[in-house]
Amino acid sequence: MSLHLFLTGDVQVGKSTIVSGVVAELGVRVSGFRTVAIVGEGGESDIFLIPAAGTREDCTPAAHLAHRVPGRMPEVHEEVFVSCGVPLLAGCSGPLVVMDELGWMESSCFLFQEAVFSVLDGTVPVLGVVRDRRLPFLDAVRGHPHVEVLVVTRENRDELREVVLRRMRERC
Repeated sequence: MSLHLFLTGDVQVGKSTIVSGVVAELGVRVSGFRTVAIVGEGGESDIFLIPAAGTREDCTPAAHLAHRVPGRMPEVHEEVFVSCGVPLLAGCSGPLVVMDELGWMESSCFLFQEAVFSVLDGTVPVLGVVRDRRLPFLDAVRGHPHVEVLVVTRENRDELREVVLRRMRERC
């Protein structure tokens, strides 16, 4: 059995919802990170990198990772991966680490990638989300020897939530 469990699948299929629900039901202390999108007028959104147990109050200017305008590539502030993401991963301890989510924006942020792999090489279980996109960093995460990847679909997401919960109870 792999130590770490990552979910992948289409956008808005329910991956982060599964992670949040499983974490809530486990009732354990978590470390790591999650990304939060706050949608504004006209469909524009701001994306923040916050502690896994954080709240909207953690969506501060220092944690502002990207600004997205519909129909355009997001404006990414890669330095946030270093200033926020690396410390959040360096401080990871048990019983569970959350990485929600790993995607294309960190493709050229090698310090953050190193921090991700340092956690994956460790002994604390990870529950995360990894984008279903072919990029060297994401391929390496999916191919890590301690990682198991489950594909979430609209058809299996309710059943998969129970599978993930059962597997994470065995790990934590």
